[in-house]
Amino acid sequence: MLRGLASRSALALSLLATLSCGSEQGDRRQSIDVPSPAGKDKRFQDIGNPNGPDHVPHNTPDVRVSGAVVIAIDKFDETGNGKSQGTIYVQDINSREPYSGLSLFAPTFVPGNLHVEPGDVIDLRGTYQENTTVPIPFAPGWFLPQLSQPTATFRFEHRVPDPVDIDIKELEDFGTGRKWLNMIVRVKNVTVQRDVTTAGSGRASAELLPGKSPACEEPGIRPPTITNELFDVGALNLKGGQTLKSLTGVVTFFCNLHISPRSAADVEQ
Repeated sequence: MLRGLASRSALALSLLATLSCGSEQGDRRQSIDVPSPAGKDKRFQDIGNPNGPDHVPHNTPDVRVSGAVVIAIDKFDETGNGKSQGTIYVQDINSREPYSGLSLFAPTFVPGNLHVEPGDVIDLRGTYQENTTVPIPFAPGWFLPQLSQPTATFRFEHRVPDPVDIDIKELEDFGTGRKWLNMIVRVKNVTVQRDVTTAGSGRASAELLPGKSPACEEPGIRPPTITNELFDVGALNLKGGQTLKSLTGVVTFFCNLHISPRSAADVEQ
């Protein structure tokens, strides 16, 4: 409610300023520079695209991004020890283009009591990182991109973007799958390769393409998996050989690329 009041107050002030300007100038038309509602700082697709002119390297401080919409917040804690929750996933507002997503590590908020939810648009200022060891070494060329310890400022309420339809085979290799990392995607007619069961650690996963992954630090193709990072996938009782009509989720990474559904609605059996 406070956010809504703040947004309406800002709009009223903007309209008042425009009307005051018009009264001073009479009916004479003039060009007014209207600021973008999503801000004018960088977007994730600017800093994350390795072939783009604004790409920044690992450990670049003071990276400023505006117009980032929260797409998911990890509240599930699959391991049950409080260590596997808290990650916030964000995506460029109104964009479904490659490299438009990122995850946040240890953010702080302005004001300090701000609790963001999916659909909220925020501005960010932090250190861009492409981590190759978290906490174990990844295969050559594989890394975890994050905005580390960013300050997040609320801008306005929006909505979570629609998923991007991709080919599941793109997620076998980091070179083709990295561009969808931390974004909401959807794959269709994908077959679960084995039963999705929960291990003693609380983690549950299953490959979505045939094959076996090499050790985390070794090079090679790695079948993408469905995981329970954001939701209790194990409760769906998915069986090996079962073909899903569609699977939607956030593309996440640890040793290989995953699709992490946010709720049962993301899994169409």
